[in-house]
Amino acid sequence: MNDVAASAPLTREFVHSFQRNFLSPERSYRLLPDGLEWREGGTPHIVRYADIVEIREYKGKVFGALSAQLPRSFDYLIRGRDGEQYLLNSIHRPRFGAAENRAATCTTLVDELRRRVAAANPNVRSVNDLRWSYKLANAADRLWYRVGLLFFKLIRRSDFDRSSNFAARLMRRIGPRLRGHRTARANLIAAYPDKSAAEIERILGDMWDNLARLAVEYVNLDRLVDPNNPNSGRIVVAPSTLEKLARLRDDGKPAVLFTSHLASYEVGAIWVERNGLNLAIFYNPSNFGPLSEQLAAMQKTTMGRLVESGPDAVWRLRDALKSGLHLALFADQHFANGVDVEFFGRRCKANPMAARFAQFFNCPVHGFRAIRLPDNRIAVEFTEEIEMPRGANGKIDIGPAMQTITTTIENWIRERPEQWLWLQRRWR
Repeated sequence: MNDVAASAPLTREFVHSFQRNFLSPERSYRLLPDGLEWREGGTPHIVRYADIVEIREYKGKVFGALSAQLPRSFDYLIRGRDGEQYLLNSIHRPRFGAAENRAATCTTLVDELRRRVAAANPNVRSVNDLRWSYKLANAADRLWYRVGLLFFKLIRRSDFDRSSNFAARLMRRIGPRLRGHRTARANLIAAYPDKSAAEIERILGDMWDNLARLAVEYVNLDRLVDPNNPNSGRIVVAPSTLEKLARLRDDGKPAVLFTSHLASYEVGAIWVERNGLNLAIFYNPSNFGPLSEQLAAMQKTTMGRLVESGPDAVWRLRDALKSGLHLALFADQHFANGVDVEFFGRRCKANPMAARFAQFFNCPVHGFRAIRLPDNRIAVEFTEEIEMPRGANGKIDIGPAMQTITTTIENWIRERPEQWLWLQRRWR
């Protein structure tokens, strides 16, 4: 059997088209049984797979609005035996200032092209390279990482209250000049259509204040909750919350605990763990270069069992719950493949993990949150067990259950909107 024909079903079409910029014509590529066809206008041209001698991949940085869904681009230069070159771009630019992500068709076509060319020409060269934009972005990232690491060390050596207050004053000035401020304002206006412009701006200013204090707390995670007396110092806890925690800790059963990005949300997990309630925390690791290592080291020593997001995360969380741990996770983030819920009157996607684990283990569901108080104090609260909607078979109904959880979080945010992370793209 011909190796090229065996590399993939030839009945499947591999097609990619793009416009490099608004001044250039659109070019399309298609894989044929014996070669790569390209068109620019109406006339087709074909280069045989055996005549392709080099496939060069360029990794580039994506700027502008498209960077939210495509942080980097992969473009390709195909060289023929006679010196001809064929460029494939993963971004389609039909008009000035417009950009469309076509990475899926581009990489799919190139992956299959590599297999067919390798079968027809085993000596083909495969080269990976970085565009200047990517090199420059990497250099800037390294610089920011080093600056961040320097600030990390300075903040840990400084007085906590002074650092927190200074950072809050600074971010009240800098925050409104950042691009995320527009996103946060748009989210607030949509969530609170009856609030005046002055009220929206007040909430935004307080949001930046909260985020600045959160950053200082993040750097001092291992110092905020006294392991010998966790219910003292900066931590404020009502007796009813301690009673709920004791019941959860001592009932011998797993539970699902959901939280949100309110106030000092990391401190809540540390406080829970240091009060003897063992947690399995589902999380996405931070991406701050060398600083990430410092933060991860503090999280591992102050929180419960950290389960990083990944293909096997569900199985590791299941094993943790089977061993009697309590699952803690955020329930206020966008999840593309999630269930539909309503949040501040708008439809969005929610990760159904909390409801699915509660259904599988038939275990209680509680919410816990942190509340920022004056003088850099933090209150921690537990809800009573939240009754989950159930279907006719008696099992937890995933969609309505996630709506119940989402509504609980919305009510928390409505109490203190300035303490939530309005910068995130919750509605998409």
